[in-house]
Amino acid sequence: MHLLDVQYDREDSQITCWIKKNDRCLPVSEIYYPEMYVAGNPELKSLLSTLPGVVAAAFENKKTHLSGTKEPVIAVKVKNMQTIYEIAGMLEERGCMLYNIDLDPARQYMLSKNLFPMADIDSDDRYSMDYIVPHLKVMELSVKPEKKHGILTMDEPIGSITAGETVLEGDENEMLARISQVVGRDDPDIIITNGGDSFDFPYLYKRAEKHGISLQFGRVKDKEPKKSRSYFSYGRILYKPQGHILSGRLHLDRASFMVKEGGLSGLIDLARITGIPMQELCRLSPGSAVNAMQVNQAQRDGVLVPWKRNLTENWKTALELMVADRGALVIEPRVGLHENAAELDFASLFPNIMVNHNISPETVLCGCCQDSTNRVPFTGYNICQKRLGLIPRVLKPLIERRVAYKQKITQCPDRAEEYEKKQNLIKWLLVTSFGYMGYNKARFGRIECHESITAYGREILLQTIDLAEEMGFEILHGIVDSLWVKGKNPAGLCKGASERIGITLEHKGVFRWIVFLPNRSNGSGALNRYYGVMTNGKLKVRGIEMRRSDTPALIIRMQEEMLTCLSHAEDAGGFYRMIPETLDIVREYSRRVLKGECRIEDMILTARISRSIRDYRQSNSNTAAMRQFLKEGITIQPGQSIRYVLTDHASKSSMKRVKIAELIDESTQYDRGKYYEFLLRACESILLPFGYTKEVLDGIMRRNMQAELGRWEVGANKLESSRD
Repeated sequence: MHLLDVQYDREDSQITCWIKKNDRCLPVSEIYYPEMYVAGNPELKSLLSTLPGVVAAAFENKKTHLSGTKEPVIAVKVKNMQTIYEIAGMLEERGCMLYNIDLDPARQYMLSKNLFPMADIDSDDRYSMDYIVPHLKVMELSVKPEKKHGILTMDEPIGSITAGETVLEGDENEMLARISQVVGRDDPDIIITNGGDSFDFPYLYKRAEKHGISLQFGRVKDKEPKKSRSYFSYGRILYKPQGHILSGRLHLDRASFMVKEGGLSGLIDLARITGIPMQELCRLSPGSAVNAMQVNQAQRDGVLVPWKRNLTENWKTALELMVADRGALVIEPRVGLHENAAELDFASLFPNIMVNHNISPETVLCGCCQDSTNRVPFTGYNICQKRLGLIPRVLKPLIERRVAYKQKITQCPDRAEEYEKKQNLIKWLLVTSFGYMGYNKARFGRIECHESITAYGREILLQTIDLAEEMGFEILHGIVDSLWVKGKNPAGLCKGASERIGITLEHKGVFRWIVFLPNRSNGSGALNRYYGVMTNGKLKVRGIEMRRSDTPALIIRMQEEMLTCLSHAEDAGGFYRMIPETLDIVREYSRRVLKGECRIEDMILTARISRSIRDYRQSNSNTAAMRQFLKEGITIQPGQSIRYVLTDHASKSSMKRVKIAELIDESTQYDRGKYYEFLLRACESILLPFGYTKEVLDGIMRRNMQAELGRWEVGANKLESSRD
């Protein structure tokens, strides 16, 4: 028997566990009251016991912070989460410290019962790597509107519904009446969609509401979908569509980051170790998953989770701030072409620093070890020598798990894809674990920890560079946890650095040649823009247009052809000899663009919107496209992406300047001059180190076209003379 899903019903305070047993999936329910904790005057206990919605109030000994000792606090059981927030708001006004206020009841229930998603109920270990996954019946669900072109809205009739092997067509009313029957008959454990949260499910429910039909995709009545929202993450505004969660079945949307990166096998593995139900997990960020693991470990340690973060940054002078807040080390790349360059990379550098050096909110600048010999480089922060911190205890099993999966990729080639998916999701958890240490809303974040990690990172990279230079290597580029060097025996350098530092330095491979690109503005080396061909023939590209999601297909294809052409070069001499052939590719693309011969679908630009249309102060192509959507009755939310073609870039009219992708047709004409500029800029990205600026390229392209025109005119005159 395996635990498929756990859900909490806010209305009747009921937890339902869906147990997968052979071919059946059965619900097991019990009453569960969520719990909050209050630190304050002991007399509050009597008052809390009398409040409406409170089931029980009692004293318990708990830690209220990571480095503290147990102290009496009031544990309050309430009927539902709404009551918790009402009581919490009242107590906060009275100055009480509150804990475990906004923790998910389903996760708290599993933690109290030592359960986790996909666990074998009889006997299982969440960190086991050789666990058994039950047979899960999967159904693919998709819906197509009757309208094939233009903007699709919820008012368009349904054309067809595909549910597994069944395709429903014909009368919309009949299709909607049958779809629930088909799902119930086939009884899948998992329903997979492509964009089901953003379109398929809301569209189906909207059409069903119009016909007065009740739909049910879960094994019991489905819950109300979670609301859509826009949020800020790592410098970008992102949009999260409403989540359609099913009861008794799992709805997994391939459009979600977790499903795209980890697939079903990776998602199952991550659900087990984080304790987050799969439907919820696939709609969260990797950072939220790391946060859940930290919360779980803290609670196992008897530590309560503060409702609102109360750990402030230590006071620093301007000099102390300048020393501490420096970020990671970057060695500016040497712009241009280099042969036989080795790429070296520290495996999970920042997570390993946190584990190896005991970086955690309660260990950095701890009060018990002010004379500690463990000191952070540059800043001098002391690190606790008496206890192992929360963060290292959470991250160490993740690091070990990823290493083991990476080994299994080569050891078990028949399951390589599965292990690759699993290690990939863990990689994203490790990557975000560093960012969360400096996130002001992280449960267990602290800026001094963030500063300590980057300080150790700088010291490690400097030590590696010193060792490389001692061994006769030439440093070409370094950024955070990676180095590009030239010299003999890079494997020996990796071995020596790994032994000296205690973190594995991996030899990623040797480039036959690599080109580090400059910043267009000042000519200095760009930090993460390069391309090159490794000795195994693999082309590696970073930072140019073809790596961006907003680039038109035409530009991507041109750069791919250019780099494929250059990749035939075995050395620097061969590279230079291939440049004329590469320019021929650009000539052909330029000719087609300027003559209007390109497919309009290949000219579509993609843009992520960062604010609502009323918040834009200047008109540009993005606002022009948003106004077109608004005219069609659709409001674009911050974080959503839009697609459009530039039709007249110089026009001030939003209707003439662009045409959104949903409205393009055979008559749509692209702005030839603007797309020609895009081509030149994309070519410049690749060939700028060799003197090919946009202006130089424009001259080359135009001379070639004029020569072709001259040849055409001579030929035409000869033909006219022969006729005479």
